[in-house]
Amino acid sequence: MIYNDHLYAIEDQIEQLVDRIKDCQLFHSYCTNKEVMYQDKEVQELIDSFVHKKADFEKIAAYGTFAPGYKEQQRALRKAKRALDLHPTVGEFRHSENQLQTLLDEITVSVADCFSAEIKVDAGSPFFQAKSTCGGSCHARGDERNI
Repeated sequence: MIYNDHLYAIEDQIEQLVDRIKDCQLFHSYCTNKEVMYQDKEVQELIDSFVHKKADFEKIAAYGTFAPGYKEQQRALRKAKRALDLHPTVGEFRHSENQLQTLLDEITVSVADCFSAEIKVDAGSPFFQAKSTCGGSCHARGDERNI
């Protein structure tokens, strides 16, 4: 790569974009909700419970249904995960996280489209509509066929 004034100009524009994103309400909501979530003692207890149950389950998961207590530990893990997912503070954080991710995905697609509609963008979400997000060879866009 050749470092010249054009590259430095692009780097400056990227820094400006990052600063604007950091100034937007979506980013502030994300940061606030993340801080609230990690300071919530009830959420921390739910996280600890989930991590403990996950570790217990992983110890026997390789043995499948032949391991004693497999179904019970699997059910306990699922219940711990559900309790964590349904906590309102975690829900608020995940909602703000998804909104910020959507913004970043849209920016990425906009930048890629400036160059070519054929550029593949991994938006990180299987539900992202603007570009193909698969990891395989199915990089068709819209109603076009991958040939």
